[in-house]
Amino acid sequence: MKNKKWLLLLIIAFPSLFWLILESSTIHSHRLNYYGPKKVEANGDSLFYQINNHFNIRKDSLVVFNIDTIKYPVFVVQFMDESFKNEDYRFLGFNEYFTYKYEKIKEVPVFIIGKSNTGIPESQQVFQKFTQYANLNFLVMDSINFYQKNAEFFAGKPYYVDNGYIALIDANRNIRGYYDGRFASEIKRLIDEFTHLRLKEEKIKLIESNEIKTNP
Repeated sequence: MKNKKWLLLLIIAFPSLFWLILESSTIHSHRLNYYGPKKVEANGDSLFYQINNHFNIRKDSLVVFNIDTIKYPVFVVQFMDESFKNEDYRFLGFNEYFTYKYEKIKEVPVFIIGKSNTGIPESQQVFQKFTQYANLNFLVMDSINFYQKNAEFFAGKPYYVDNGYIALIDANRNIRGYYDGRFASEIKRLIDEFTHLRLKEEKIKLIESNEIKTNP
């Protein structure tokens, strides 16, 4: 009987404890930014920029690929232009984590976007030795769709960000961070902020699942 009381207390206290851990985390101490052009409604509220969840990719023919919010509530994406294929240094940060710190990055879904006439297979060769280990996904787009999608992900970007940076996307498809893949410190920041967004998503689900609904 005493054990049941402790179990009941734990169930009641867990949502509050989860919230306390999230709110007191080091990531929360600096609110994650929203990037991209902002729209202001008539009442003064801001609408945060959202990317389109659909990618026109090439297999044998043009296919629409959807990065769905259930399987990928939070993900990161990097575009591979033909100018990158001999610039492996752009991925030194990924290389270090995939090689030596795999346990820290394995949960992060990474989408590499290449062009059908150049980017892949050349871009895939950079990551070839990691594909069986890391949570990597390769998408191929024709040149027109590639540049349109690239421009969408980097609309209104900060001046110091180039279009080869890694972008972090949340469950609402807002852009929440840009990261320079050359540096392991940037990959660490990406993992920390990815983890924080996932915790926030789990918090929302937990609150919704424990919400007491009253009959009208």
